[in-house]
Amino acid sequence: MLKRIAVLSATAGLLLALTPGTAFAAVQGLPCGSGYSCDGADPGNMSFDQVDTDDHASDPGCTTVQLRSGKKDGLWYAWSRLTVSTGCGTYEGWIDRSYDGGVTWKLQGYYSTSSSNYGDMFFWPDNVCIRAGFKLYGEPWSKSGVTDWHPVNKCKN
Repeated sequence: MLKRIAVLSATAGLLLALTPGTAFAAVQGLPCGSGYSCDGADPGNMSFDQVDTDDHASDPGCTTVQLRSGKKDGLWYAWSRLTVSTGCGTYEGWIDRSYDGGVTWKLQGYYSTSSSNYGDMFFWPDNVCIRAGFKLYGEPWSKSGVTDWHPVNKCKN
């Protein structure tokens, strides 16, 4: 009789742990939490429900920056990825985030690389415009390259 109760208890516990909506399922979210609490997190360690490459810009022959995004639990996050060709030096990459349609913006997640690297991710709510940028290390900001603002239909390009 005691064996039977132990088996039934173990089976019930396993079913509860695998039932959606239990505490077990909540652990499957992003390790950084959600929303702005994920600003500055490494996207490489995350498991997203959907991932997109939204746009890219390049310095032909040397580097390409991609505007990347991922969706988790209904929320979007954005980051950039720089790919630099051998012998082209060091490039700087970042994300720009704008709350007024691209009129003004704040540079986010600055990083540099001479090969290939991802920048940190930043929350991308519906009312925000995002773009990715790059420039050769040591060059003036006027020589930087950027993707279009996204989403394109809500932002000034």
